[in-house]
Amino acid sequence: MNLTWANFDRVGFSLSFICAIHCLAMPIFLPLVPVLAGSFVASENLEWFIICITLLIATPTLFRGYLRHRKVLIPACFLLGLLFLVLRPSAFEHSHDHMHSEDAFHFILAALGGFSLAVGHWLNLKFCRICPACKNENSACR
Repeated sequence: MNLTWANFDRVGFSLSFICAIHCLAMPIFLPLVPVLAGSFVASENLEWFIICITLLIATPTLFRGYLRHRKVLIPACFLLGLLFLVLRPSAFEHSHDHMHSEDAFHFILAALGGFSLAVGHWLNLKFCRICPACKNENSACR
């Protein structure tokens, strides 16, 4: 796989989308399958790892997309996603060991954050597909 901006957007979209699905599925599957509660799927370390990698990819690609295409929606999706991730209950002290009523809200906000970042990457790819400068094979978008 070539290290292109479009590929970074594709990887960022995939990770953000997987993060969102993971966050939506956790409140449903954790009580049903107690084995998951102690696994890496429910670990706080996995959650932070995914968030960090997602943000490391999203930050340069989405802001570069804004600078390239001047579409405010791209950084707006990034900032909204970041806001959702920071504002989720117990964002910095969360543990999946037990479920509280605020945990569902935690997972919903985390999922919204992931979906917002995924939409930002999707928009970035969409704007690159319709941009005449980006269609040029020697373009800086590639």
